[in-house]
Amino acid sequence: MPAYHQIGHDSQNLLFDEGLTRFGGAILSPLNYPPEDIAAQLNRLSERENFVTLFDPHLYRPQSERLHLPSWDYYPKDVETADFTSEWWAGIIDKLVATALQLGPTAVASPAIVPKTFPDEFYLGLVENGNRLEAVLQGTSVKPTQTIVANLVDLINPQRAMSIASIMSKSHIEECLLVLIGNTDPRRELADPEELKGAMKLIAALESGGQRVTVATSSSEMILWKAAGATNCATGKFFNLRRFTISRFEEPGGRGGGQLPYWFEESLLAFLRQSDLLRVQARGLLSDASTNNPFSASTLGSIPAKESWLRLSWRHFMYWFAETEFRLSDGSVTTEDLLTTADETWATVASSKPKIYMEERDNNGDWVRQWMRALEEYPYFS
Repeated sequence: MPAYHQIGHDSQNLLFDEGLTRFGGAILSPLNYPPEDIAAQLNRLSERENFVTLFDPHLYRPQSERLHLPSWDYYPKDVETADFTSEWWAGIIDKLVATALQLGPTAVASPAIVPKTFPDEFYLGLVENGNRLEAVLQGTSVKPTQTIVANLVDLINPQRAMSIASIMSKSHIEECLLVLIGNTDPRRELADPEELKGAMKLIAALESGGQRVTVATSSSEMILWKAAGATNCATGKFFNLRRFTISRFEEPGGRGGGQLPYWFEESLLAFLRQSDLLRVQARGLLSDASTNNPFSASTLGSIPAKESWLRLSWRHFMYWFAETEFRLSDGSVTTEDLLTTADETWATVASSKPKIYMEERDNNGDWVRQWMRALEEYPYFS
């Protein structure tokens, strides 16, 4: 199934970029855009055949992460004193349905918060919200999507992944949006093999139970989610949009607002800074995926011209993401293929003369072996 574009700040133009048409859906963000902007996005996207639009109410942290949310009718006025009871959610869901019916997306996700802890009662509440959403939407053209929020640390216990899947099987909704919560810096790859195995176990259990999973806020670990059976994966222009971490996308030592350009290289499954990209290119280690990426030539041409390639870097990664999810779905490549190649290329980097020293010390490929472990071991994780 096709990749989804997860809309973030100032990224709506990417929805209509001619080089990114492989994306088959978009997760709309009322956090980043007011109602009139999302209505305009939906109007333009309606011209694309079979394109899926999912409206995510984005109430994960309604008391602290607001931006444009207060301009939406379903945003609660009593959010500062909310106790998040069933009755409180019921009123929000009714207003959310009214909003969705007015806008007309393909689907709307059930509201969910990011709690401090994740007990069974939290997941039972998610099911209750999803089932109410499904009931109110019956007979309309808008489909419901069940939101599931899971803490990666909790998933280290494989039994927890299975118990969450068991609880979520009580949902009446077949489509689900999985939001994984972690503390990995947004510039770093998820690399804890136990967390990865737990997340893969959860995805596989949900899918085998008949729920089609869309994994939100994905980065290059998308190849693992697809191996576990995820129907769709979503990403955004900052190469993961992993919103639910303490760290943000700030310039090192800066005060925010800046972005760093990165080239995603499939042969290493790594994000490369400019100097590293040039070193890797000079050793002939760029992949065919990079050579065939329509944004590669303009990116490489901008470097000697000393032109900014930040916006190109977003497109370069997003093209790889959507194209690779397609390749994984149609069987022209496997996750094992990608990992084996990356492991071999990192070995070449380590043994090359003169050595290639990456600009960022942690950019050393260590996560590739952890991903290989997770891929091999997750089916037996019990």
